[in-house]
Amino acid sequence: MRREYCMSRKAAHTGIVWFSVFVFIAITYMSLAYASPFTRSWDEVDFALALNRYDMLAMQPHFPGYPYFILGATLVHVWIPDPLKALSFFNTLMALSSAIPMTLLVRRFSDTRKGMLFASLVLTSPLLWLMSAQPMSEAAAIAVLWWYLWSIQVGMEHPNANFWSLLPLFLFGFLMGVRVSFFPYGLAILLLWVEQYKRSEAKRIVKRTRLIIYIILAGCFQLVWVAGLVMSEGNVAGFIKLSLAFLRGHFAEWGGGVTSSALPFSQRVTQLFIDNLLWNAVLGHSLLIGYLLILLIIAACVGVWQVRRRKLGWLIEVEENRRFVMLLVSCTVFYTLWVLFGQNIEKPRHITPIVGSLLLFVYIAAVRTTLSRLIYPLLIALISTQLIYGTTLLQRQVRDIPSTYQLHEYLSKLEKPFVLYTWEETRILQYLQADYEHKRIFTYDFFQAEAAANSNRRVLLTNHVLEGFEQQVGSLRNRVRLVAKFNSDTMFDPIYHEILLYEWIGNN
Repeated sequence: MRREYCMSRKAAHTGIVWFSVFVFIAITYMSLAYASPFTRSWDEVDFALALNRYDMLAMQPHFPGYPYFILGATLVHVWIPDPLKALSFFNTLMALSSAIPMTLLVRRFSDTRKGMLFASLVLTSPLLWLMSAQPMSEAAAIAVLWWYLWSIQVGMEHPNANFWSLLPLFLFGFLMGVRVSFFPYGLAILLLWVEQYKRSEAKRIVKRTRLIIYIILAGCFQLVWVAGLVMSEGNVAGFIKLSLAFLRGHFAEWGGGVTSSALPFSQRVTQLFIDNLLWNAVLGHSLLIGYLLILLIIAACVGVWQVRRRKLGWLIEVEENRRFVMLLVSCTVFYTLWVLFGQNIEKPRHITPIVGSLLLFVYIAAVRTTLSRLIYPLLIALISTQLIYGTTLLQRQVRDIPSTYQLHEYLSKLEKPFVLYTWEETRILQYLQADYEHKRIFTYDFFQAEAAANSNRRVLLTNHVLEGFEQQVGSLRNRVRLVAKFNSDTMFDPIYHEILLYEWIGNN
């Protein structure tokens, strides 16, 4: 009887491994087969143009340059002519690579097969998977983030090993060269240094010297990519001028942070945690995934309740792992505060880095419960559901024509002469090489002067321009006429999923 049980358990373990391998292959194939063929935002245009000519002054890409992301995509671009697909393919390869550090991380709490299952859970998470098939830098950055977090954990386990202490510094430099907005995770290095200093057996003078060397090397790893950007701009003065202009615009004008947004703070909190994090980033607009996650969270709560009845070591035996969990909690909170106060609240992709951390907390508690016969079928059902649903999302993304593309097609057939005033849509129209006149505009006073100068042709504007004007001077609905309406999926176009085209009629 015992032999049959062992054989059955071994078969189940082997099945989990092969299931995970199948998931890795499936998501990679689907991501490559259904890579986004569209530029849906200003940033995506910047990245696509950068593969042909890197020039931050021309916003190819915009500051801070994302040099390692562009470098990786440029190497892929050698074999894939389409810049959008080259960017998406690089994201896919990076996402696949992150299965390794995720597996290694969880293995320190449990075992390899559970680590592979966790990697399958994260990589099939709807929005994370969708982003890996898009020409944006978040997916590649999240992949590097997993490698970085793994190196932090190993560094905590080997406080006296120079290589494992330097690896997090190198990977954080790489992370910043992919996406600077992930800087809150630099807190992990500070906490790592504190732990290493306290636990090191060396003399105090040696520990202090080593810490100073680490700080200098951490700066050097950042200077590698910063120096490259300075060289691309020609000189230090030009780079500083460009960086200050970007920071001023991000925090005071277009960045969407708490200082540049008119959205009330209470609504900002609600949108970040309910709409962006829960509905978009975690569930991907799927209630079925939500139901399965609730069951998994209940199992995790059972695990936490059992911890109260036993020693904490039952859940996390190794002291270094407990420290790592607390470190990850600190970084997650710090990054969430940064998104809440400093990032564009209208873009759900900004909150996606914490999704993996949240799933990790739930997963560790769930798999350490006594409900293992329920947990594994539940996890496989959840991953399978995400795999099927994610595939449909990728297919919909390819079929769903962005509203900006619909606008362009409509205007291309519209009788001239006319002039179109837009907000960020104009960047995509430039990429599509529109042969009609279109301008980006912000202020109502300047628009009035422009409209008066164009009295001999139709003046058109989008709803985003009109709404911006109304924030400046009040309602203008009696001075415009609705011409056309274009819609796309909010999952793929969170901001520009609806474009209303108006004709300016002035006082007529």
